[in-house]
Amino acid sequence: MIKRLTLQLLILILITCPYTCAQTDSIASDSLRPLIPYGALKDALHGIKCTLTDLSFRTDYADPDSFRLPIVDTVMLDPLMMISFSDTLSNTLFEQGDDVFRNLAAFREYGFVQLQKLSTPKGRKETISLSSTRTELKPMVRFRENLGFLNKNTVGAFKELVDKSVQELALVRKIADKPFTDLPDAHRSFIMDTLPRLILEDEGLEDAPVEVLDSLQQVEDSLMERFVDMAEELILSQTYRENRAHSDMECYERMDSLARLLADSIPKLMDSIEFSFTTESELGRIAIGGYGDNSYRGEYILIVDLGGNDRYELNHCSKPQIILDLTGDDYYAAEDDFAIASGLFQPAILIDYTGDDSYNGYNFSLGSGLFSIGVLIDYQGDDFYVGDTHTQGAGTFGIGALFDYDGIDSYRCALFGQAFAGVHGLGVLTDGGGNDIYFAGGKYTDVLRYQDHYISLSQGFAYGWRPDMSGGVAILADSSGHDTYISDIFGQGSSYWYALGMQTDFAGNDKYISYQYAQGSAAHLCLGILMDKSGDDYYFAKGVSQGCGHDLAAGILIDYDGLDNYQAWDLSQGAGSANGFGCLIDYAGNDSYQIKGKHNTQGYGNPRRDYGSIGLFLDLMGQDEYIGNGSDNAYWIINSRWGIGVDRDYWPKPDSLKDER
Repeated sequence: MIKRLTLQLLILILITCPYTCAQTDSIASDSLRPLIPYGALKDALHGIKCTLTDLSFRTDYADPDSFRLPIVDTVMLDPLMMISFSDTLSNTLFEQGDDVFRNLAAFREYGFVQLQKLSTPKGRKETISLSSTRTELKPMVRFRENLGFLNKNTVGAFKELVDKSVQELALVRKIADKPFTDLPDAHRSFIMDTLPRLILEDEGLEDAPVEVLDSLQQVEDSLMERFVDMAEELILSQTYRENRAHSDMECYERMDSLARLLADSIPKLMDSIEFSFTTESELGRIAIGGYGDNSYRGEYILIVDLGGNDRYELNHCSKPQIILDLTGDDYYAAEDDFAIASGLFQPAILIDYTGDDSYNGYNFSLGSGLFSIGVLIDYQGDDFYVGDTHTQGAGTFGIGALFDYDGIDSYRCALFGQAFAGVHGLGVLTDGGGNDIYFAGGKYTDVLRYQDHYISLSQGFAYGWRPDMSGGVAILADSSGHDTYISDIFGQGSSYWYALGMQTDFAGNDKYISYQYAQGSAAHLCLGILMDKSGDDYYFAKGVSQGCGHDLAAGILIDYDGLDNYQAWDLSQGAGSANGFGCLIDYAGNDSYQIKGKHNTQGYGNPRRDYGSIGLFLDLMGQDEYIGNGSDNAYWIINSRWGIGVDRDYWPKPDSLKDER
C-alpha cells in the first residue's frame, strides 16, 4: 500500500523495484523477461550513435504554467519511465485491499500520488461504524410518511440511520467547500458556467462558414483568457493548496464509510419488504427502496435500493450524492448534464452491486469530476454505458473514475471519455473481465483536419489546453477478455500538451482500431503509452500512431506476448517526428507488420529545428513477417540517421535479464 508519496519518491520506487513479466510457452521455463528491455534498447540506440541518455526531454521548452503536474515533468525527463509507471498504476488498480476509493490519486499542486488497494464487496462481513465529528445528532429529517412497513422495533433504528446519513452528507458538503472558501460567489458562477462551455463541442460545424468559425473562436479565446486567470488565482491560493487534495480524500472516506454502513444495515431493517419510501431533509431528498421494481425521478442526495429492476431518471444534484443499488437489472438515465455519478464542486458516488444494468448519460456523467470527484462502481453484470462528452471516467480540475469489475460490457461516448484527464485532472476507467467493447467518437467532426473523421480524445487520453494550461493523467486498464477498442482522432493511450495518457490491457485477443494520434502516441510536449501484456492482438491505425512521438513528445507501444498483427499507413510503428521519440516494442510471438508509407515508419526519425528525432522499432523474439521496411532477424535504417529497426531474438539469454542501464 502506497500512501501520500511525493512523485519523486514514487518514481524512485518504480525504477529500483525489480519486475518480471509472466512466463509464456514461447519462453524457457527458467527465463524471465524484464519489464523494460534496456539491453535491446541500448543495442538499437548504438546503431544510430545514441545512448539511453538521449531519450530525454527538457521541461522548459514552453514557459511552465501553474497547472503543470510534477509527474508529467518527471517522466518527460525519462520517457521510458512511462512503462514502469503505467504497469505499477494498472496493477494497483486491480489489487485486492480495503477500499475502492483509496486507490484514487490525490495529487494536486503538491505532486502527491496516493495509491491504495481495491476490494470488491463479495463476502464482506465486517461491520462499518460511521464516524462523526459531532457528539450529538440534531434531527435533520422530518418523517411525515407512514413507516408502517417497518417492524415497530426497527423504526427508531431506521430513523437514526437516515438522520445520521444526512448529518454525514452535510459534513461532507462543508469539507468539499473548504478549498473554495476564498473563491467569491461570482467567480464560482463564472467557472461553473465557463468550464463546461470550453469543454463542450458544437455539432455540425463542418459546414459552417469561415467567418462563423472565426467568430466562435474569438469568443472562446476571450472566455479562455478570463478562465485561465481565474483558475490560476484559485489553485495558487493558500487555502486551495492546503485543503484540496486532503478535502477530496476525506470526503470520499466518509462517503465510503457511509455507503458500506447503509449497504450492511438497510437490508437487515427492511427484511424482504417491497416498498418505496421518500422523504425530504434539510439537505435534499432521500429515497429508500425495497425489493420490488422502483422508480426514482428528479434530484436526490441519497438513494438506497435493495432489489428489483429499477428505473432512475435523475437530474443534476448540487449537494454530495450517494446512490446504492444492491441487485437487479437497472436502468439509469440522466435528465440533464451533470447527472449520474457526476461531481461538480461536490462529490458523487454511484455503486451498483449486481445485475445487467444500462447507464445513459449526457455530458459530464458516469464518473465525471470537475473541481470534485465523481465515481461510478459496478461490481457484477453485463452492462451498457453511453454518454456524450466528459464521461466514463473523466476528470478536469478533479477526479473522474469508472470501475466495472465483471461482465461483458459495452462503453460508448462521443468525446473526452473512457479515462480522460483534462487540466489538473485524473481520469480512470478499469474493467475487471469480460469481452468488452469500447467506442469513442462518431459525433463531432474534426474540422481542423478532416471532413469525414471525428475527434475522440478518449480511451486513456490526457489533454492540456495549449499553450496556457498543462494537462492531467489518464489511465484505461482492462484485466482480461477479448476486447475491442475503437476511436478515431486521438485515443488509446495518447496525449496532447504536457499530459500523460496510458492504456493497459492484461490479457485476451484484443483489437485496437483507430485513425490518427492513437495507440501509444503523443503530440506536442507530452507522453502516451499503450501496453498489452498477452494475447493475439490486432492493431490498425492510419498514422501518427503505434508508438509515435511528435513535436518534443514521447509515444510508446509495447506488447509483451502473442501472435500480433500491426497495420498502419505512415509515421507509425516506432516513429519520431519534430524532435519527438517514438518506440514500438514487441517482445514475443510470430508477428506480422504491414505499412504503406515506407519512408517514415518502422524505426524512423526526422530532422527539425537543426537536430533530430528518434524512432525505434524492436521485435525481440519470433519468426515475423513484414510488408514494408523490415525483415525477420535483421537491422535496418529508414531514410535518416535518427531511426532504426531491429528484429532479433534476445531470449532466452541469461545476460538479457540484467538491467544494463
